[in-house]
Amino acid sequence: MVKMYKLKKHPDTGKINCISLITDGVTLLIPVEPSNYHYKQFIQDVAEQGIDIVEGADVVEPAYDELRIGEYPSREEQFDMMYWDKVNGTTVWEDTIQAIKDKYPKTITGGTTIASVPTWVQEAADNWTYNKQLREYVDAVKRLEQYILSEGRPEIREDVVVETNKIFNEETGELETVNITENVITQIAIEPLEETIEVTTISTESTETIIKTVKNPLIVKDEEERVAAQAIIDATPKNIIDSINT
Repeated sequence: MVKMYKLKKHPDTGKINCISLITDGVTLLIPVEPSNYHYKQFIQDVAEQGIDIVEGADVVEPAYDELRIGEYPSREEQFDMMYWDKVNGTTVWEDTIQAIKDKYPKTITGGTTIASVPTWVQEAADNWTYNKQLREYVDAVKRLEQYILSEGRPEIREDVVVETNKIFNEETGELETVNITENVITQIAIEPLEETIEVTTISTESTETIIKTVKNPLIVKDEEERVAAQAIIDATPKNIIDSINT
């Protein structure tokens, strides 16, 4: 199901502080908080479905009358201007008011527009994708490192230091460190699985016992998992592989 998210601004700070999601007629407000479960789902949805599922925050543009009111001098200041204009024969008040009217003509009707989606949304989604691909690549490599069930694995033995002694060397007259080693098994051999197994079924029509030879399901599953793991590795971007190998 494609979801649609709407960014919301805080009325006081003007910063995006929550995200709304409407599902089944119910509005869910999601805080912009990386530890929040619903916020994590929001980022995942963007990563998987694209930035088009996110709508920017509303931008309310005031009309000319609101803009003018915000810049008009106070009544007291205007009365003072009028008084001194009369005394000095000037037009300060008229010029001041006209300048504000010219600055905000009646063609400014105001309204609500939609802001563009900030870059941090896409950056967070890209980071989610990167970490997902990284985890899948690491898991895939580990999966291929496991032995192949149809081939088994050999026994491996290595010389391991089990004791260290100090021995006097009569020729040099000094104590020398001598390692005592023991050949131990570091990997236990595992026999390969049988390629096929026999499966016994009973015919529903004749009640006759039927024995079929099929490929070992464990080997089939092992091969499928290895193919899937290799596909993940092949599809992993080079920069992710390089970040692990460097």
